[in-house]
Amino acid sequence: MPEAAARLRTGQARLAADALRAALARDPGLGTRYDADQLRTFLRDCQRHVIQLALALEEGRVGRMTEYVDVIVPVFRRRRVPLEDLATMLLGTLDAAHAELPPAAGDVATRIVEAGLARLERPRHLPGDRPRNPILHFLWKGAGILD
Repeated sequence: MPEAAARLRTGQARLAADALRAALARDPGLGTRYDADQLRTFLRDCQRHVIQLALALEEGRVGRMTEYVDVIVPVFRRRRVPLEDLATMLLGTLDAAHAELPPAAGDVATRIVEAGLARLERPRHLPGDRPRNPILHFLWKGAGILD
């Protein structure tokens, strides 16, 4: 669908802002957990998500988005951003794309983003993605006994 990809590319800056707004609407806590610098970084990330969605639409390959998700998971982990927030931003990108695309291309975009979200399932279960329980952490470390 090269026409749909071209529509996404021409309005990528506006769509990225719409995607971040949609992500903030989906999860209002996203705006409180992160400061302005991190939100600007997320805006840049949303622009990349739009570009990758456009490339996947142009090629007609769902694998393009799954490969992209595989690449960005370590980046978000390094920034200490939970993968739930990445999933929220991808869904926000999908919401913004639906506003821009015709219904047939919107359905294809939904399948592409859902494939990327499915790829997130395995890394979500790895340690370090959820905040620790401070009591269990205290007990697990031995509570400083016999140090």
